[in-house]
Amino acid sequence: MKNIVFDLGGVVLDWNPRKVEANFQGNRALLRYLLDHDFFQQYWTEFDRGTYTEKEIIDLMSSLSGFPVEECRELVEFVKFSLTDIPETVHLIRQLAEEGYSLYCLSNMSVEFYEYLKPREFFHYFKGQIISGIEKLVKPDMAIYRLLTTRFGLHPSETLFVDDLEKNVDVAQSMGFHVVHFADREKGYAGIREFIRTGK
Repeated sequence: MKNIVFDLGGVVLDWNPRKVEANFQGNRALLRYLLDHDFFQQYWTEFDRGTYTEKEIIDLMSSLSGFPVEECRELVEFVKFSLTDIPETVHLIRQLAEEGYSLYCLSNMSVEFYEYLKPREFFHYFKGQIISGIEKLVKPDMAIYRLLTTRFGLHPSETLFVDDLEKNVDVAQSMGFHVVHFADREKGYAGIREFIRTGK
C-alpha cells in the first residue's frame, strides 16, 4: 500500500456542528433558524461545490432568514475559524510522510475556506489536493474520486481512503479503495495503523 488519502473536516480538522452551535456568540436566533430549516443540508453542499461564492452564500442566508447580512457574515466567519487542527492527526500525517507514504487530501470545501486554511502545516505533506470548490465536484460523486485517481495516477488497490462520513467511505470502497471510516477518532487511528501494519 503506497498512498493514503485524507478527508479534512472531521479527520484532520475539528469540524463539529454541535460545538459551533454551543459556542457561537452571535445571533442565536439566526443559527436556530438555519438549523431548523435545514439550511446547511440544502445549501452548504453547493457552497462546497463552488456553486456559490462566500458572498453569495451569505447573501442567500440573509435573504432566506430575514436576518441582516452582517450577522450572517459573522456566523460564516465563526464556522471558518472553528476549523482547528486535530493535533493527533497532524502528528500522524507528519509521521506517515517521514515513513515514505504518498499522502493526498480529498475534501468537500469552499474555495474561500481552502484559501483561509491552506497555510496550515499539514498541507505541506500532501503530494496532491482535490478541493471540491475548485473542481466543482463533491463527494460522494464518483467523478471526484475518478479525478483523484487520474490526476495523480493512483490505483485504488494501492490506496487507503480515510473519511468520517460513511457515504463517502462506501463509494470509495465500491471503487476498489481500501477504507477507514473515521467516525470515532481512536478507532480511526487504530484502523489506519492496523492497515499499515497488515495491508488489510
